[in-house]
Amino acid sequence: MAKCPICQSRKGKRKCLIVDNLICSQCCGDTRTEEACVGCIFYQKPKRKYSDVPAYSIIEMDNNMELASYSNSIEGALCAYDIKHDGKLKDSDAIKIIELLIDKYHFQDQSFDQENKLITNGFRYVDQSIIEDLKDVTNDIIVKVLGVIRFVAKRRTQLGREYMNVIHQYVGQRVASGVRILNR
Repeated sequence: MAKCPICQSRKGKRKCLIVDNLICSQCCGDTRTEEACVGCIFYQKPKRKYSDVPAYSIIEMDNNMELASYSNSIEGALCAYDIKHDGKLKDSDAIKIIELLIDKYHFQDQSFDQENKLITNGFRYVDQSIIEDLKDVTNDIIVKVLGVIRFVAKRRTQLGREYMNVIHQYVGQRVASGVRILNR
């Protein structure tokens, strides 16, 4: 097998659309771009690093009633959506909904290719609450609130409903703009 024409050190095993030759897997990953490689079987859309998204600290959220009210609006909408679906929303579903919201508000995505209807409809439901309740709040603040919500949900979950149970108990269900009820 011939050496990779890019690095000249490893064997080329992957057919490259860019150089029209066999290249090594390392160079394949290093030179890969969406524009040039979208038809290639080795191309994967880059994964987003949600942990790098700007977020408020938990202490900042605890010490600021206004920020806490923004968070309560979002988490209250998650609770309401969960109740409408008979408590079927798992923590992983809620985290994915938050990530889709981060995709919209931070990464400025306009379309969402989500196959799971529960998650897609949950995204739309919570987004509608953000539009109604947080219309005067900047995107930067919304992103930072979403970032801390995701952080807390990831920390709280054990892949069941631990996070959802906590927000049901302490945040409650959003029933209207600025109105939540606790289900005890």
